[in-house]
Amino acid sequence: MTGRASALRLLAAGVLSLCACVSLAQAPNSTRALAAQADAIRAQLGTATESITEDRADFLRRQLLASLDRRQDMVRAIHDVERLSGQPARVAAPRSLLALDDLRREIQRLDADLDSGRRRMSLLEQERTVMATQLTEKVAAERTLLDARAEPDAIAMAKLETALTESVTAETDMMLRLLRVQQTFAQAQRDAIATALAASSTRDVTVTDRDAADVNARLRARGEALARQMAAATTQRARARAELARNGATATPLQLEAMKERVANADIDMELTREARTNLATEQLAWQTAVRIYRDRDESAIVEARRHGPMLVERLERRRDFLASMSDQILMRSGMLSTELAQNPGASDAADKRALRDVFDQRLQMVQRARFDESRLIDLIARMREDFDARASAYGFRERVNLAWAFVRDAVLRAWNFEVFTVNQTVEVDGRKTQVPRGVTVGKIVKAPLLLVLSLFLAAKLTSWWERWLHRRRGMDEGRARLLRRWALALLVAACVLASLAIAGIPLAAFAFIGGAVAIGIGFGMQALFKNLISGVLVLIERPFRLGDVIEVGTMRGMVVDIDLRTSVVRDADGADTLIPNSVLMEENVKNVTYRTRMQRQTLPVVVDGDSEPRAVIEAMRTAAQRHGQLVDDPEPTVLLEDFADNGLRFVLHYWIELVPGMDRRRVSSDLRMMILGAFEDAGIKMAPPPPIVR
Repeated sequence: MTGRASALRLLAAGVLSLCACVSLAQAPNSTRALAAQADAIRAQLGTATESITEDRADFLRRQLLASLDRRQDMVRAIHDVERLSGQPARVAAPRSLLALDDLRREIQRLDADLDSGRRRMSLLEQERTVMATQLTEKVAAERTLLDARAEPDAIAMAKLETALTESVTAETDMMLRLLRVQQTFAQAQRDAIATALAASSTRDVTVTDRDAADVNARLRARGEALARQMAAATTQRARARAELARNGATATPLQLEAMKERVANADIDMELTREARTNLATEQLAWQTAVRIYRDRDESAIVEARRHGPMLVERLERRRDFLASMSDQILMRSGMLSTELAQNPGASDAADKRALRDVFDQRLQMVQRARFDESRLIDLIARMREDFDARASAYGFRERVNLAWAFVRDAVLRAWNFEVFTVNQTVEVDGRKTQVPRGVTVGKIVKAPLLLVLSLFLAAKLTSWWERWLHRRRGMDEGRARLLRRWALALLVAACVLASLAIAGIPLAAFAFIGGAVAIGIGFGMQALFKNLISGVLVLIERPFRLGDVIEVGTMRGMVVDIDLRTSVVRDADGADTLIPNSVLMEENVKNVTYRTRMQRQTLPVVVDGDSEPRAVIEAMRTAAQRHGQLVDDPEPTVLLEDFADNGLRFVLHYWIELVPGMDRRRVSSDLRMMILGAFEDAGIKMAPPPPIVR
């Protein structure tokens, strides 16, 4: 038993080697021998029938005849490809943008063909191994029948099966040889194109007028075709909806489903057409970028291509994957209908199922066209990116500097437009309120303070000029003009804040993160501020005091030196400034010493010896007062004998002074006392002794 198994293994190995040698030796031969063998088999065939009861020998002969015919075709194909391969491939170096793109597209096609050929060769080699094993088994079975002296019909049938298996194995060998020749030819073409591309310099590639015209013509023709397709899809949708409305109530379930799917087909066609229009705009943008690079020498276009290219490809690949999934679903539904029709072709609803399958087949064609369009655009972008990178690598020093500067500008621009956060802004569209997201970018955040600073500077200059104009040209007092300027400045500041936010594009909703609780807290905290602001408005309107007025608030007396929006500044006799909230000035009793006039009466008491002559004392004091230059002449100073004190006579000097800025009433009274003492000394008048102390 072991010896028989060893013999079979040796026989199988010999048959495999023999089959390989025979197939490789016979494949290049003339088709004459194959044609003669086919004619001999054709003469043995009876009338062709489609019945399953056909004689098995005739069935095998027909299969063998078909295999021989295919082998003849492959022999001729091998000769044709070998003849083409013998001709040297010459490809001129591209000088225009379209020629460069055509060569890039051809390389992409050849790479795809070579990759597909390699996968097919791998499958064929596996299939050849299987066929060789089957041939070994067929030869062994035939040898067994011969050794067993079986029936002639059985031996003849075994020989037919062996011949068919041998022919199919040889056919597989010829297919492998044809693929190798085709791969060699395609690789030679690719090498020639690659050599031409390597020999050409992308710096020499230009965009000619013919290139621009051809690209525009292609894009225009595709756009017009898409417009016609959209119009046809719109018309088809209207018809499908009308049919559904007209016949939907009386249709069978399958007919109703077919009508609904026709409406869905029209909708899908319109959606795919809109997507194709978007792809057309993307393709137009890609060609515009190429024109900027090759004709305008715009390095920033390379930066944009490197930044936007991957995003475009990612979007297109997602769309292509979605279409692939959609295509699989359509194939599954169409395949289920085909299976049902094959199992029961004479069913009563077979016609409806065929109609529904046709609808799915039509949808499949639309999706396949869309997938091809997505793949074509992906390949175009990939080719252009490769061309752009090759051109950038060939740049000189100056162009490299420009390219680096373009990258820096792009990085700054991207940082400037970086979105920090988004806010929802309510807008009204056609009477309906909707939420629209608005982004707040770094540029807006930087732009808003700059605009605010500039506008505040201009507002300060404008209000300062307005204050001077009010004071000098209109005769308004300085305090009121200053207060008006500050109120105008406050209003302009608020307007500048809102305007800077609007110009920078930052919506007010961006500050909604403050929150209700914080807003309430701020409201309570701002209550006193607004109270003082309103009091400031009342001070401006009622004008209970002005700059330079001397007022008394409680125990404090001083001159008003400033009136602000929130507070007023009062300077006392010691020169200390006190900020008093405007609300206090409006709520408490305020004595304005200079409300009507700046004239104020002052009193200076003097006690002299009881033996003094009163008239002489009065004359001396009046003379001293008249000699003081800061006293008002009208009304003139008055001296009165006020009282008889215990230690002498009490006289009082009443005089008037004008409370102007720089006037110190204490210095005036001191000067008067010094002058009165001098006058008393000249007149021999003595001051009263100190009053007696009562114990």
